[in-house]
Amino acid sequence: MWNVYASHILSTPHMLAIFIGSFSLALLFYILFRKTAFVSRKVTYLYLHILFIFLPFISSALLWKCLMPVIACSPKMIIYLASIGSGGTLLLSFVILPYIYNWASNSKEIKEGEIKDFVSEKSQAMNIREPKVYAVEDIRPCAYSITNIQPSIFVTVGLCELLDKKEMEAVMLHELYHVKQKTSFWKFSINMLKIFSPLSSFITTDDAIDKEELDADHFAISMQGTKRFLKAAKGKVNKFNRKIR
Repeated sequence: MWNVYASHILSTPHMLAIFIGSFSLALLFYILFRKTAFVSRKVTYLYLHILFIFLPFISSALLWKCLMPVIACSPKMIIYLASIGSGGTLLLSFVILPYIYNWASNSKEIKEGEIKDFVSEKSQAMNIREPKVYAVEDIRPCAYSITNIQPSIFVTVGLCELLDKKEMEAVMLHELYHVKQKTSFWKFSINMLKIFSPLSSFITTDDAIDKEELDADHFAISMQGTKRFLKAAKGKVNKFNRKIR
């Protein structure tokens, strides 16, 4: 079956050109993805890379002439189903996955108070869509953000009890930077690369993620005019984590 499919591609000049052109562009965007240091560009290049990996298979399915109803149409059907299934998985993961965190974390939206007011004020100043803020019922001090559809910041009750006002504001500024840079979308995209791209084994993301964390720290420090509060917050969290180990 697949021998018939391969011979069809090799014997059709325009299909062969599509395959060579698409995989060449996929390789080009992968190289650009590796070279750029800007997260927004990385995400753009990443999805273009994945698009051009899939394009020749979709094109071949659309241009396939079903001369042999059972044998010849089988590859076409498989390609359609694989493309629709992969695209559907990507879309559902992007839309649904962030909201599973909200449900699984036993969290409750913070609709008023100092944290809510601070996030509202700084979001407006940063010209970003105001994220919802959720309190998570967990004694472990932790904060994280999600930016896929509705930007959201999650802070544990343990973190709120551990830090004072200025330290908490430093953490919120750190997370607001992630919201502005769409860091969670970047991490989601990297996971998609690992699933869909044959070149994913050649990439490491630790350096990019570490840089993003440092940039978020620098942003919080610059906004507060001192590193004292962020440093104190990290110190308290690290001390707590050492105690419970």
